[in-house]
Amino acid sequence: MKLLATACLALAASVGLAFAGGPVVVAPEPEPISAAPAAAVHDWSGFYAGLSYGKTSADIAFTPGISFDFEDGSVAGLYAGYLFQRGAFVYGGELAYGKVRETFLPGFNGDDEIDHVLDLKARAGLAANRALFYGVLGYSQSTYVEPPLLEFDLDGIVYGLGAEYAVTPRLSVGLEYLSRDLSGTATGGVAIEADTRVDTLSLRVGLSF
Repeated sequence: MKLLATACLALAASVGLAFAGGPVVVAPEPEPISAAPAAAVHDWSGFYAGLSYGKTSADIAFTPGISFDFEDGSVAGLYAGYLFQRGAFVYGGELAYGKVRETFLPGFNGDDEIDHVLDLKARAGLAANRALFYGVLGYSQSTYVEPPLLEFDLDGIVYGLGAEYAVTPRLSVGLEYLSRDLSGTATGGVAIEADTRVDTLSLRVGLSF
């Protein structure tokens, strides 16, 4: 009986203490906060191709030193290449062809013309996510024609600068300035040499694959 009485007193005391302290409130655990997804970084590596259109300026110097400035014309072309990316460094190669129009010497009745430009270019630059800034160095070939007798096969170096922006993961637009220092000898047994400079500023639209 004493043991039962002692147990009852202990139970009553514990119940009284619980009511004296009030109800115990358990705070809900905070929900985990998910981190915002990181912005996608554009990858410039891979094969690409596109179209270009721009303006030309040029001059020519014939041996023994008679020089002329061409009328400014236009150039429409296409290009294809492949790029590699290592961190922010982007590099690769490109082949481009441009059909030149209305680039002729004043006073030659508009019959003479620079026919085309063919460029094999190395490209290297730095990417800032969707933007790419690069330099160009390579080999260029062209033809200058003076009907009906003279035709000059010209070749030399091409160099320049460009900038490109990826509008979407596949579509990019850009602006490229190139300068070509070319030289050659007239065909057909006529010993006339020519040094030519052909500059182009072109808008480019390309797709990557």
